[in-house]
Amino acid sequence: MILQALIKYAEREGIGDADFETVGLRWLVSISRSGTMSGPPVDLSTDGQAGRKQVKRVTRPFTRADDVGHGKAHFLVDNLERALGMFDEEAPEMRATQHIYFKALLREAAEDIPSEAKATRAVLQFLEDKGQLSELYRQLREAKAKTSDNVAFQVDGRDLLASEALQAFWRQRRRRELATVSRTRRICVATGIIADTLDTTEKVRASIPGGLARTNLISFDKEAFRSFNLDQAQNAAISPEAELKIRSALDDLIEKGCRTGNVVYVHWTKEKVVHDPLDLLENADEAAIQALLQAPRTGVTQTGLDKNAYYAMGLSGNGGRIVVRDWLTSTVGEVAEHVAAWFQNLMIVVPDGSQCKCGFKLKQVLGAMENFKLEKPSSVLPEGAPEKIIRSALTGCPLPGTILSALLRRETIDRASKDEDTGKRVPFMAARFALIKACLIRSSTERKENRNVTSKLDLDSKDVAYLCGQLFAIIGRTQLLALGQVGASIAERTYGGVATRPATTMGPLFTKLPAYLKKANTRFPGAGTNKQKEIEILSLRIESLGGIPAVLDLEQQGRFALGYYCQLAEYRARREEAEIEEAAAKISDDNI
Repeated sequence: MILQALIKYAEREGIGDADFETVGLRWLVSISRSGTMSGPPVDLSTDGQAGRKQVKRVTRPFTRADDVGHGKAHFLVDNLERALGMFDEEAPEMRATQHIYFKALLREAAEDIPSEAKATRAVLQFLEDKGQLSELYRQLREAKAKTSDNVAFQVDGRDLLASEALQAFWRQRRRRELATVSRTRRICVATGIIADTLDTTEKVRASIPGGLARTNLISFDKEAFRSFNLDQAQNAAISPEAELKIRSALDDLIEKGCRTGNVVYVHWTKEKVVHDPLDLLENADEAAIQALLQAPRTGVTQTGLDKNAYYAMGLSGNGGRIVVRDWLTSTVGEVAEHVAAWFQNLMIVVPDGSQCKCGFKLKQVLGAMENFKLEKPSSVLPEGAPEKIIRSALTGCPLPGTILSALLRRETIDRASKDEDTGKRVPFMAARFALIKACLIRSSTERKENRNVTSKLDLDSKDVAYLCGQLFAIIGRTQLLALGQVGASIAERTYGGVATRPATTMGPLFTKLPAYLKKANTRFPGAGTNKQKEIEILSLRIESLGGIPAVLDLEQQGRFALGYYCQLAEYRARREEAEIEEAAAKISDDNI
């Protein structure tokens, strides 16, 4: 199924040329007809993300990686070592051989294609001139060129890569080469047709997390992986035409894929669509999300989605091999419905209580579990978290408890921490509580309390864990009104204990409440009385539900966190409460 879907994608996009491939090109060297350099090398790269250079993508003549590894070189475009003979150290024997082969291809083209003889011989003359080459090396090193950078040539302002005559020369040369290759005929695993099959497959060039610069999808390099005395790729026999389409599809899809942690998700549809649901998970475009959520009410939907197949595949690298970590096949209509439900499940009030939000990007959702103090924040993510979150969003399946546990652990740490730069308490992360809410709704335990969690404060909640979170928020609020921004607030000192063992940890807090309430009334007349009423109402409701629990399990801790967060957001949404909070924050520490 995977191979067939990739072949269909390549055919749909018209990609997969056996004679040419797409590569990155950084340097362009201009040469005159007389074989002299016309100017400094041109840097074709642009500044990309994270300060990385984004090289120009071009199509060059294809040469098998195995052939290059055995002394050959690419035609017209190759790296600085093979094309220019530019080495960081004394020329290794293999590199020198490859540079000689690069020039030999130019001589062959000059002999076979009279119309391009002057241009190709001009490049050859330049490459034989040690003085000019030395000057070019100097300029390239000053420009901080890497020997792995690719270089191409233009003669009198005309790019040799664009020459139709040289392209035709290469295609004819490839046909002659392939005609001499002897191949085994077997049933191709991708097409089911008897065909000539490959002993070794070409490598996927697109970068895969955890993999080498080039990786194989089909690989059998250990005796244990081989069957019936078949060697290498003959264990999964595939025709050159099918292999080319599969590899070309992977190269194209991986470049466009969604990268999360150590996985890249490639995704495509049988027929083209305007909006891909997985793209929406990645960029969380607000207008597109609202259109998706409103579609059932407005009746404005794309037709034919239920018949259009949808594919998604999670890939990572293991050295030189591609690892398929996840595979999903569905229809665009079903996936769109699941993605709409995903954003609906994420809907949560923002920390200031001003609105509810659901447009959290995949990066934000994963970031809710990360430790940003680490060099690699994603290194603390639960095993397989990106794949499980994406699969849940695309299929509606439950989210595992490991994700909820990671979210609660990070929230406990943040409540007990202060920002190192500002010295202020770590602010609430709306995306974290949105994912906590989604974890509860999508729990496999099917508790009715989980299904009933709301985006904003639930004033009618009958869940004791949620109510305990509310109560703890009110007690912390009362302390703020009484003492202002103290050195270590109640939340900073006791959040982790109250969220797991509320009966034994929250009890001692009540002993300080009378003093807090009195002080709050002194500083903000009536504020203490209002908080006392809120505490009494919640305490009675909790008592009617069996009292404060001794221990909260994982999902109860999640509902406790939501109750705590939503109560504080509700306070900030009220104008009078926001003004009191702002004034209280300016009060210096005044212990009772």
